[in-house]
Amino acid sequence: MRPGQIQWCKTGLAFLINFRHLEAIRAVVLSGSVTGAAKRLNVTQPAVSHLIRDAEARLGYPLFTRDLGRLSPTNRATLILEMFERSLAGIDAINDFCLRLQQSEERQIVVSSIPSISAAVLPGVIKSYRDEVSSDFFQIKPANTEMGIASVRFNSSDLCFGLNLDPVPGVEYATMHRSQALCYLPPDHALAAKEVIAPEDLEQLPMIGMSRMEGIDQAIAAKLPKRGHPVVECPAAITVFSLVEAGIGYTLLDPITASLFPASKLVLRPLSEPIPFEHRIYWSSSMEPQFDLDRVIALARGIATEKVNAVLARAGIA
Repeated sequence: MRPGQIQWCKTGLAFLINFRHLEAIRAVVLSGSVTGAAKRLNVTQPAVSHLIRDAEARLGYPLFTRDLGRLSPTNRATLILEMFERSLAGIDAINDFCLRLQQSEERQIVVSSIPSISAAVLPGVIKSYRDEVSSDFFQIKPANTEMGIASVRFNSSDLCFGLNLDPVPGVEYATMHRSQALCYLPPDHALAAKEVIAPEDLEQLPMIGMSRMEGIDQAIAAKLPKRGHPVVECPAAITVFSLVEAGIGYTLLDPITASLFPASKLVLRPLSEPIPFEHRIYWSSSMEPQFDLDRVIALARGIATEKVNAVLARAGIA
């Protein structure tokens, strides 16, 4: 077969390489040698060498280069391994599920969620759902909203908890909570004397931001392009608030995320320029939920509202 040529059979696209080829590629990458790969797979060195040569012949491009006696994967081999690892993760998930069936025939509810909702809302949702509705098994997968929606669309997740994004075809959503960003200031900050913070107050001040995974930073940047001088970016909300409390800078976050840090030392102030946040729950419209979706939505709304009200009360904001 010539390089780049695709094999076809009567039933469609033929397999270029099989599971044994992938096992050999993975073993060589992990061990760095054919000898090490043979030990990992409990086969002979010639068997591993044959599998690698056969895979390269079928694919039409090299998978390894030899450098000082060590085999180094090409970029293509690395990409193939990444895809193989993802497939193995899927197999592992199926095996875990099969093992759980030995103990119980509970259904599994897979939830993709941005981290702040995973920490602030989902514990209460899962606890109440298991107590009141069914003792189903929940699996939580961290994901940004875009990836979470995609996983719902392709039915690899039952639900997605995310922020601000409109759904794609095949996906429906319900609003969990609407809120406005608050300004979180270090103790004894000069702006603490103001009841409302204006955008111009924040220009050139050191700012601590969330990573883009949550979608919070994008929402803030769209409304306040001149929102301060970033000095730290951090994906974990609890760490962001600890950095603010330490006096490193201020941050702008939604009150649901703020509920993760109950310390009273932080100064919370509303903004004169509203920055809206809409936390949403997404699910597939092509598959009938095998669980009580309405109850999940109701529980999430109630817990989110309770969390936000507690934060606003702590800040003295009506």
